[in-house]
Formats: sequence, C-alpha cells, structure tokens
Amino acid sequence: GLQEYYPKQMHTKHMCVVKSEILKEAPITEEELVLHYLQKLMMFDSEARYVSVLGENENNETMQNENSNYEKFFNHDGIVSRQDWSTTETRSHVHPMDLQMAIFHCGDNFVRQYIYTKLSFCQFTLPLLVPNPCSSEIEFPLWAFRQIKKSWKSRAASTETEQTNLCAIVNADTPLVSFIRFGESPASKSQMLNSLLGKQKNEVFFHRHCRGSSKNGLLMEGVTEIAWYCPGGRDDDVFNDCIAFTNLHGDAREHKKQVQFLLEISTVNVILMSDCDNNDEAKSILVDCLNSSKPLLCLWADKERILGGHYKTKVKIGVKNRNEAEPMDELKSTLKYMLAKSKQTVAINDCSTARQCGFSVDEDDEQCKQGKSMAGVLLSLLKDKPLSSMKETFLPLQGKLWHEWCKNDKEFARLRVEGDQSVEEYRDNIAIEKQSIREAQLHKASPLNKLMRSFIDNMGHHADSVKQYSLHWLQMSITRLRKEYLSPGEHRLLSIQQAELERISEKHEASSFGIHHLFREVGQIFEASQTPRTADKPSAALPGIAADLMLSGFPLELMDGDASHVPLTWICLVLDEVIEKIGNKKLFVLSILGIQSSGKSTLLNAMFGLQFSVGAGRCTRGVHMQLLKVDEEFSKELGYDFVLIVDTEWLCAPELSNATPTLATFVIGLANMTVIITFGENPSEMHNIIQIAVQAFLKMKQLKLSPSCVFVHQNVGDVT
Repeated sequence: GLQEYYPKQMHTKHMCVVKSEILKEAPITEEELVLHYLQKLMMFDSEARYVSVLGENENNETMQNENSNYEKFFNHDGIVSRQDWSTTETRSHVHPMDLQMAIFHCGDNFVRQYIYTKLSFCQFTLPLLVPNPCSSEIEFPLWAFRQIKKSWKSRAASTETEQTNLCAIVNADTPLVSFIRFGESPASKSQMLNSLLGKQKNEVFFHRHCRGSSKNGLLMEGVTEIAWYCPGGRDDDVFNDCIAFTNLHGDAREHKKQVQFLLEISTVNVILMSDCDNNDEAKSILVDCLNSSKPLLCLWADKERILGGHYKTKVKIGVKNRNEAEPMDELKSTLKYMLAKSKQTVAINDCSTARQCGFSVDEDDEQCKQGKSMAGVLLSLLKDKPLSSMKETFLPLQGKLWHEWCKNDKEFARLRVEGDQSVEEYRDNIAIEKQSIREAQLHKASPLNKLMRSFIDNMGHHADSVKQYSLHWLQMSITRLRKEYLSPGEHRLLSIQQAELERISEKHEASSFGIHHLFREVGQIFEASQTPRTADKPSAALPGIAADLMLSGFPLELMDGDASHVPLTWICLVLDEVIEKIGNKKLFVLSILGIQSSGKSTLLNAMFGLQFSVGAGRCTRGVHMQLLKVDEEFSKELGYDFVLIVDTEWLCAPELSNATPTLATFVIGLANMTVIITFGENPSEMHNIIQIAVQAFLKMKQLKLSPSCVFVHQNVGDVT
C-alpha cells in the first residue's frame, strides 16, 4: 500500500490518522503491514520489527492424505506436481527490514526524522547510508538524526573520574568502528556487533537468525547502519566511552563508494573475510587499509588460528569452529587497545566527507536550507540578548500587563463586588480597566520588534514545509541556547535551600523561552489589536497562519500556563479558521490528567503518534491541543471526523497546587472523555488526583454535562 507515496510523498499527516485497522491484533493482508508497523513503532514496541502476515499455508494447510506412504513422504527429489504445489510451497513474506526501508523511501524528511527517533528509543540501528533502489544515488539522511539525543557516563581510564554526557547525537564526537565483509560469510557481522554491545533487551542489529529474516531481502543491500554504545557508568560496561558502530550490508567489493566513506571516517576498520574472497578488488581495499595509519582488524571466517603477520594496529583473528565467547573476548580486548591508541573521533554533523563521496545529503534540500536561513535570522536577533532577558525584550505582551488583564477578566466573570459599588458599576469599571490595559499593551508592542516582525513574516509568506523546517531549526537552536545558559547543577532543585530554590526558579522561568512563547505573543498581538479603538487589519491574517500550522500537525496552546488564562478571542478565531478550511466536522475531544511527570504526554504520543514535548522534572506550563484526523471509512462507524487531543502539562505542580481543581475542571469540561493517570503506589498522590477528578465531575453534573473518564494506573507490580 505504499505505491502512491513513492518517492518521499508520505507526510506526517498520513501517519497520524485514526484507522479501524489499529483494532486488529495482527495484519491480515500485506497492505496492512505498514500501518501495524508504524502503530507498534509509535508505541515503542520492539515487536514492530517482527510484524508480518501469516502465510496462508500455515493456517489452512491442505492435507492430501493422512495415509501417504513412506516412499512418497521421503521423496525429496521428486518433481512436484501442480496439484501438490499448495502443500510444498511456503509463501514468501515481506522481510522486516524491507518494510522499514520501504517506509523510509516513501517518507518525506519529517517522517524519516519521526521514524528515526522512535527506532533510536527502541535501541535499534539507524540507516546512515541508503542507496536509492531506482538509481545509483546514495543518500546521507542527516536531518533524520537531528531529534535524537543520547546520554552516557564516560570514565577516564587513567583517573577513573566519571562524566555524565547528554547531547544531540549528531553533535557527539565519538570514535567509530566500521564492519564490512567480503563475499558470503558463514559468520554474521550483525550477531558479532550485538555481542560487542553487551546485554541488550533487544537485538540492536537485525541479523540472519532473527525472527522473520530470510534470504529474499531486497532493500538492505548496500545500506550502512549505525548504532551507539552508551556506557552507564557500571562495572560491567564493555567500553568506557560512547562508541559508534556501523555495519555495511552486502559484499563490500560491490559497494565501493560506501567503503571509501567508511574507511575515511572510521577510527577502527573491521573486515570479515575468507581466503576464497581475497580477489583483486578485496586486495585493493586491504592495501588501502594496510597503508593507512588507522587500526585494522581482519576476522577470518575459514581459519581457526592465525600464526604470524600480527602488528600492533593490524591484527588477524580466526573465528572458524570456535565457541562464540572466545573470539568475541579477543575481539573486545583488541578493539579496546586499538581505540585507546587511536584518538580520531567523528560527528555525524560533519558531513563534508559524505559530500566529497558524492552522496546526497537531505539537508542540502532547498526548502531545508531556506528554513535554516530563516531560523538563523531569528537566532541572530536572540543572541544579542542574554537568555534571562529575552522574554522581557522580545515578548513584551506576556509580562505584567497580560497578567493584570487576566486577573481583571476573571473578576469580570466572578464579580466579587467590594464596597458600596453596584454590580453594574463594578462591571463597567473592570471593562474600562481591561480596555486600558489592552491599549497599553498595544502601545508597548508598537511597532513590532524585529524578532516578532520577522517571525510573523516567516509564518505568513512561505510554503508549509519551509515553515516546518524553520520551526524545527529554531527550536533546536533555542534548546542549545538554554543548555548553555543553565548549569547542570541547577536541575537538582529539590536538594537546595528554599531561598536558593526561589532564585533558581526565577532564573528558569525567565529562561523558559520556546516556540510556544512566540505563538503566545502572536496571539496577544492579535487580541490587543482587536480592541474597538485600535482594530488592526494586517493582524487579521494571524489566526489563519495558526490554523494552517495546527492542521499541519503543530500543537496549539489553548491555555497560557503562566497566567492560567485562555485567550478566548484568539482561540475562537483560530478554530473558526480551522472550520473554514476543513468544514464543520464532528469532533471527539480527549483530554488527559495526571500529576506532574506521570507520563501524560508520553502516553498520548504512544497512542496517537503525536509529538508533544516530554521530559521529567519542571515541565512547560499550559494546555495544548492537537487535531487528529479519523479515516473516512472509520468515521462512519465512530460518528466523528476528528479527534482533538488536549494535553495538560502542569497539573499538581508544586507552585500551582491552589489552582489545580479549577484547571482540572476546565480540561474535564472540555472533553468527551478524560484519561486520568494515577502513578505508583503512593496512596496520598492517588487520593489527591482522584479527589480533584471527582470534584470536577460533580461540577460537570451541575452543568448537565456528561463526560466519561478512563483511569490508567501505571508503575505498579500488580493490580487486583
């Protein structure tokens, strides 16, 4: 079912669709394989690799005659007649790695990035070099690696000091060990690599003995995969630092460009070979390796022991007829020695070698470069100011004036009259005050500063893909700025005295600058410009821009968590624009509640393939919503066309404990169904969240609303 998407025509909107097939436990036809693979992958299920359609002969075996005679049963060499074909033919199935690569070739750069992030989370290898099946072009998918982060604890052999590292893997300078082979080898490189990586929950490198593997694979020939060994600072770590391992699929003699690239970037080269494969082409590669200063390790599949010819950095090891542990121990110790002697490291981000080899780098795409350039302009403006003063400088409408307006707006609805004023007078005074604040906001924001003017211009005058690239580049750059600004020690807030805690909390708050803050400012600019005396026609286009981004898969902030307020004018007009673009469709609203860091966003991402921000500790405040399309056929059965997912990111956070019941009532009142997450076995925490939810549902009953709820109890040993 991928023909219509080749090449690179599958977008994220095609993946994030609710379909009836997801209710099936296993695919029935090959057309359903892709959906089931993606469904398991988005749930971080390692079984995604082994999704396959059961062969018909496995379920409905045609038995000729239970009394078949002995001679006929053991006639292996006889000619199979047409009528016996159904009993002897084993139906071929789609190779698991062919399925993965087929989706890769059909997905655009954002789909590839999404898939790589999920594969990395599952501890699977990632394609580094990918030959085009219809041409001689080789792709280097750098953009696909951009969202992947790795953490590890490295130890210096001399001092035994431990250092914790966390960074985007494209920027990590690590040693790289490349594995290639000549000819058809009885030994498996992938199995050796899995043994090198130590005890892993899953098979990192897919090999010939994995479930579902077969010799009829089509799309893995010439593909180079990469995986990283990330030590955890334990005594049983195989290596003391992060090491990258690559594996070239197929005979290296037939993939000269890939071999040239790997020999150039590798710290250590490992070649699996036999005497019979040592022809002129193999000798040419070996001569290059021997003449290079880089360490070389040759594994001979047809020899048990090799005497002589050993050098310190050029080593031969025989692997024939030896138990697995013995040669692997020898391989590990040799690699450790070679890596200690060679100090060369490489970062994926440095792809100059890939370009020199003639590979196609996805970030050289014109739209990607245009998006990067746009983000670069915005970043150059941000770099002129320290991170702690960015919000005050570039987002003037989100400060004291906005909080005062929100306070007055809430009082306008509650009308807690004090003194001798009548209700009408009190209401009029509040309305005047609100109007005055809006005018002050508009005065403060006029003219727009360079950052907001450039941001709005970028979002309004470019293609959707360019806007997506720009937002991704900008978010990555802001994340890097925040990492440089906040020291690692400032994340351990609970162990610090209260005064210091408040100081660092203010610093975190001031530096919590992200994409959603820019869109929040856009909303404030729009609302301030819509006051009766200051209606601004140019700002009328802003809701349409936000609606386009929402339809393309970006979450929209529904409630400002810093002010605990919903900008109703802005939200209503954005949703009006959405309705205008897709029609007045039926909607099912699903919200989620749970204490801070209980895995709410992670659950929604796994269920629906979304990309809400996730992370433990001090989370981003606010309520965000994202629109999810329901497949046309399935919508007839369900009775609605879209699902609106509402994610809360700060319920029960320490600083908002007083406001929690009101916030819970808000998100429960919005939804047709609310998922309530209870976490662990702590009775007090469970009691708090359940009590809040019950109070909210009682209020819904007073309003004659009847939302439903589902409780999800996680991180418990047994629930009876």
